[in-house]
Amino acid sequence: MAKINEQDKDMLRERADIVDVISGYSRLKKAGAHTFKGLCPFHSEKTPSFTVDAAKGLWHCFGCGLGGDVYQFIQKVENVPFPESVEWLAAKVGYQLRYEEMRPGEGAARGARSRLLEANKAASDFWHRALTSAPEATEARRYLKARGFTREVAERWQLGYAPGRNALCRQLLSKSFSEQELQQADLARKSQRDGSLYDTFRERIIFPTWDLQGRVVGFGARALGDAQPKYLNTSETPVFSKSRVMYGLNRAKSAIARGVAVVVEGYTDVIALHEAGIDEAVATNGVALGEGHFEQLKKFSQRAVVMLDSDAAGRGATERTFEIHSRVGVEVLVAVLPPGRDPADVVREDGPDAIRKTIDAAQPMLEFKLEQLLGKIALDTPEARARAVRQAAQVLGWHPDPIARHEYAFMTAQRIGVDPETVQRALSEERLASEATGGSADGHEVRRLPGHVKVERQALQLMLAHPQQVKSWAEDVSDSHFTSPTRREVWRAARAAADASSASLGPEVAEQLSPEALSLFTELTVGLDSASDEGLSERIEEVFVRIKVFSLEREIKRRRSTLQDVNPVADPQRHDDLFTQLVALEAERRDLLRQLQGAA
Repeated sequence: MAKINEQDKDMLRERADIVDVISGYSRLKKAGAHTFKGLCPFHSEKTPSFTVDAAKGLWHCFGCGLGGDVYQFIQKVENVPFPESVEWLAAKVGYQLRYEEMRPGEGAARGARSRLLEANKAASDFWHRALTSAPEATEARRYLKARGFTREVAERWQLGYAPGRNALCRQLLSKSFSEQELQQADLARKSQRDGSLYDTFRERIIFPTWDLQGRVVGFGARALGDAQPKYLNTSETPVFSKSRVMYGLNRAKSAIARGVAVVVEGYTDVIALHEAGIDEAVATNGVALGEGHFEQLKKFSQRAVVMLDSDAAGRGATERTFEIHSRVGVEVLVAVLPPGRDPADVVREDGPDAIRKTIDAAQPMLEFKLEQLLGKIALDTPEARARAVRQAAQVLGWHPDPIARHEYAFMTAQRIGVDPETVQRALSEERLASEATGGSADGHEVRRLPGHVKVERQALQLMLAHPQQVKSWAEDVSDSHFTSPTRREVWRAARAAADASSASLGPEVAEQLSPEALSLFTELTVGLDSASDEGLSERIEEVFVRIKVFSLEREIKRRRSTLQDVNPVADPQRHDDLFTQLVALEAERRDLLRQLQGAA
C-alpha cells in the first residue's frame, strides 16, 4: 500500500479535534479543564470510565484498559488498519494527504473498503434517479405518495427504485467497478444456473442505510405488490453489519444524545417520524433488536423507547430484548401502539402529538414484561397468586439494581394482591438459587498494587508529564529498574521521546508501543495535569529514590540466596566476594533510606 507522508500524519493528528471525532461514538461530558468523560464504545458499562484528554490528544478507558491517540481510536471503532484510519480522518476534516511513490501493483490494492463505499454511493444515486424519472418507477412513486412521502422527502432520504433486469450491474460496470466489487458489496450476485451476474435488488423501493459518518453502507428494499420476501436487505459485507448498524442513526444521534432513542420497526416508520419532527427514531435493518444495536444506542443515551406494533410478533420481539438490555445497561421502555397500526399510520392519521403521547406513556421494560406475565394469570385463588409471585420473582431477578428490584417488588405485590414481604422472600430465594448455579454479583474488582509496582507507575507518570524535570534522575535509572516487560517498554519509549521534547509526552510515544504498553501509557497519561507544582522536585526525588531502593532490595535478596548456596569452606574466595558485594548493597540501601528520611 502507498505510504502516507509522515509529516501529513503528524499535521493531521494535530489539526483534528479528538473530542469531535469520539463524540460521534460516545456522548462526552466535560470532566475537567481539558478532559471529557463518557461511556466506553468498546465494552458495556453503566458508569462512564472512558476519558478523553483534549490537550494531549489521547483517550483511555479505565474500565477495559484500551487507549491511544485519535488514529488508534478510529482503527478500533471502525475496524480498519492504520493507513485507512489516517485516510478516514483526512476525509472527515478535509485534509489533502500526500503519498510516497507507489510500488508496482500497490495502486490497485489501496482502499478496498473505499471502493465498496463508492460503489454503494453510485448505486444509491442510480436508484434515486430511477425513482424520480424512470417510467417503470410509477408504481413505486404512487406507493410512496400514498404513505405521505413527497418528492422532497424522497430526496432528503435518497429513496430509490431498483429496475428489473440487470440495470444496476450494467451501470456500475460501465463506471469501472469490477464484478468482484459488486459482489463484495452485495449489489450483485452470480446465477447458479449459468454464472451470469444479476442485480441483488430488482423491482423494489430502495432505502439506503448510512453509517455514523454519513456513508452509504447498505440497503433495504421493499417489494411492490405481493412479491416475497416483502423486505430484502444487504447481506453482511466488509462495510455493513446488520447487528451493528441502525437505519437513521446517523440523522438521529444528536437528538438521541439530548434525550432518548425511539426504536421502531420499519424504514418508513423512521422516515415518517423524522418528517413529523420526532428526530430520535431509528430502526434495525431487517433483524431482531440485539445486543449490538443497544451498544450503538448506548453511545448516545442510556434510555431507549421500543415502539413496535402491538401484535403478538411485536410483543415477542420486545420480550426478547429484555435479557439483552439488562446485560448492556440501557434502560428500555416499551411504547404500545394501537392495534393494527404502525408509527407511520399514527403520525399520518392522528398527528405528531399522538406519537409524543405514546412515547411519554412508555412503560419500563420490566413493568411491561410483568404486566404481560400477570395478565395471563387469573389471580383468583391462593394457588394462582402463589404461582404469579414465583413467576414474577424470576423476572424481577434479572434486574441488576437492588433498589429498583425493591420498587418493582412492591408494585408487583400490589398488582397480585399479596404482602410485599411475600414477593421479597420469593425474590431472595430466586437470587440465591441463581447464585448457587453460577450467578455473580455486579461490580468491579478494586486493584491493590504492590508497593514496588505503585512506585514504578509513579516514575513513569512523572517521566511522561515532566520529562525535562525528570531527566537528571532518569540518567541513573534504566529499564532494569522496572519489574514488568510492559513498564520497561513504556520507560524506553518515554526516555527516547524525552530527548526530543520539552513538554509532556503524548501521541508521539503512543505510536511506538505494543497494545499492552499503549494501554498502560494512556492509563497513566490521560487526564493527568502536567502543569508544574510547588512540590514537584521533592516528589520526583522521592519516587526515583524509592525505585532504586526497591531495585536494590531485589538484588540483595538474589545475592543472599546465591550466598546461601556457596560453601565457604569449599569456595572461600567466591563466598568472600559475594559477602563483600552484599555489604556494599546494604550500605547503598541505607544511604538511600536516609536520603528519603531527609527529604521527608
